[in-house]
Amino acid sequence: MKRALLIAALALAACDRETPNTETIDTRMPIEVQYVRDGALKIHTKPADTAPVVTTYQHGESVSVLSRRGDWAEVRIASGSGWVHANELAGAGEATKEADNTKPHFTREPEPVTQPGAHGDIVLEADVNTDGVVTNVRTLRNTTGSVALEIRNAASLRAAIFTPVVQHGRREPFVYEHRVHY
Repeated sequence: MKRALLIAALALAACDRETPNTETIDTRMPIEVQYVRDGALKIHTKPADTAPVVTTYQHGESVSVLSRRGDWAEVRIASGSGWVHANELAGAGEATKEADNTKPHFTREPEPVTQPGAHGDIVLEADVNTDGVVTNVRTLRNTTGSVALEIRNAASLRAAIFTPVVQHGRREPFVYEHRVHY
């Protein structure tokens, strides 16, 4: 009986032990520090556009470059490393000086909204912040007669992203007028 209790106690003690941490930490030293050149930098799991995006960095954020492979750069992220297009990174000199861009344009356009049989125009006005993100949308005109179509177009415009407007090296918020014709 004592022997059975001893074996049971040993088995229970073995089950209570923590599993050793086999996770490895990437201790490589970066080969350089660069900065995100444009709006949003997508970081992929592998050096391929089809690879899943693990995170996104914003304009001006610094990244530690661990290695390069062709047109791709491996960068350190919180969970290890990921891959970006090397041409989307800039050195410190370029990163601190943002070129003037006074004409708003989309980096991610609004998704088209369709409705068979719809006729007329919808004119929306969007407030856009210094990062190119739409913060508010107002309807200026809707001659289609469809409130649902107006709401769907406003939602599509809210999901759009602009290249930031830069004047004299400084980002500026702006108002954008968006027209949709049916």
